[in-house]
Amino acid sequence: MTEKKEIILGYYGDDFTGSSDVLEVLSLMGIPAILFLDAPETKDITEFTFKRNKVKGSKYVAFGVAGIARSLPPGKMEKELDPLFKQISTIPIKYFHYKICSTLDSSPKVGNIGVALATAEKYFSSKFVPLLLGFPPLNRFVVFGHLFARIGETTYRLDRHPVMAKHPITPMDESDVRLHLKKQTDRPMALVDVLQLDKLERKAPDEILSKAPREGAAPLVLFDTLENKHLGPIGHWIQAHAKENGQLLLGSSAVEYALGTVYGSQGEFKPEARAVTPTLVVSGSCAQTTADQILHVERLGFQLLRIQVEKLYQPESRREEIFRVVSLTLDLLRKGKNTVVYSALGPEDPQVKATLANPAAREHPQQIAAVQAAITKEIISAFPLKRLVTAGGDTSGYILKALGIKALEFCNVLAPGAPLCIAHGHLPEVDGLEIAIKGGQNGTVRYMEFAQNGESQGA
Repeated sequence: MTEKKEIILGYYGDDFTGSSDVLEVLSLMGIPAILFLDAPETKDITEFTFKRNKVKGSKYVAFGVAGIARSLPPGKMEKELDPLFKQISTIPIKYFHYKICSTLDSSPKVGNIGVALATAEKYFSSKFVPLLLGFPPLNRFVVFGHLFARIGETTYRLDRHPVMAKHPITPMDESDVRLHLKKQTDRPMALVDVLQLDKLERKAPDEILSKAPREGAAPLVLFDTLENKHLGPIGHWIQAHAKENGQLLLGSSAVEYALGTVYGSQGEFKPEARAVTPTLVVSGSCAQTTADQILHVERLGFQLLRIQVEKLYQPESRREEIFRVVSLTLDLLRKGKNTVVYSALGPEDPQVKATLANPAAREHPQQIAAVQAAITKEIISAFPLKRLVTAGGDTSGYILKALGIKALEFCNVLAPGAPLCIAHGHLPEVDGLEIAIKGGQNGTVRYMEFAQNGESQGA
């Protein structure tokens, strides 16, 4: 980094796709950002050299650490998070954000947000913790404390959402954010609802918290967010009342949008769109959105290759299946064919039902993602791939770890929350690799088409 910038914010993303979502928001708000795969030191940030980031004029820089806490039970969460938070606390930052999914994926047994907050408070103690979830650009809204998400033209309360209410690991059976979190933490909570937002700038924290119990850990302050215009006043309120250093924040990438209205520069980010053939897509998502995207690019000529998931739970058959998939994929790529390697086509795929019924799969829930990571690593070691698309949080996380990627920078918008990034890594076949990282629900049906073309869905 040629000019000295204040490190305004650090964040930990509880899954990889959500971590890249924050990277996108910061960059588009005019704050250069770096996403690391392990907790950095201060010099890793101050000496970082961007390959293509065109944000100009910012006084600030931000960084994140892409994590896996959302998939872990409480004991493993604490073991994972404590050393990371301890290291991040050595970096001088104004804010520390524990980034969670905008659909609040969590439960007492998996991805427990209360455990994460308690661990973070050891290093970022704060008098109160702002909580922003609703982010209208991602079709997520919080109204009177209830969380809603839109699919197409229909907006669902989250406990009636056709996907999230039936999530295989963390089904959403309660739309009231406070009641959902009460199952994970006993800390007091207060709500600034949509009718109070116009008067927010005149409210001090004590006034907002006066209706919340006083005992226990630092109270959460949940903000309704129905429209984009609500996020700016929230960002200014946080700035006015945050502690001088290490203010703890909780929420989705709405946090960065809100703070970006305060700290963002006016410099325009100038993406460079270009098509890359062949592009490789590796999907571990069971979402219908991803299935529709795969079927769309099949009609455009992409070659589809299904992983035989039932073979992944015994060592010998697993080795044979990895060899088969790698060999076939390399053959297609060498012929210049855009290729999709996938494990399922939507939640009703027979392989999904068979996997859920398989005791070995229940015992090793990350096996599919781990195998997809091994497959991807072998392919990239043997073929000079220029662009990779990963679909699914666990799949993306395992792949990025397996490739030895040190950091990512934002490259271009493809769809809100699912950007195209550029990898920084020690291996020449990985350094400079363009990677589009998406969650299962992200993007229109044309997302993978846009990823191959390097275009925004708004283009």
